[in-house]
Amino acid sequence: MVFIKAVKSLAFATALLPLGGCAVGLGLIFAALLRSEAYSPELSSVLFGRAMLGFALIETFLVVVLAIVGLIYIF
Repeated sequence: MVFIKAVKSLAFATALLPLGGCAVGLGLIFAALLRSEAYSPELSSVLFGRAMLGFALIETFLVVVLAIVGLIYIF
């Protein structure tokens, strides 16, 4: 039984590693948004829409990762 708990802990740790990548990706998206709005403020609405698309894609990946962690916890 202890072996199964150890394997689950390793699986949790491995499955949660991409969360750091999601955090870095979100930081890069919004840093690029601020920089691009500073260069061309007239395109602010277009740039914001594209940044929100990137945000949504990264958050979707985050939800998938958390669903996988939930499945590991159940089984």
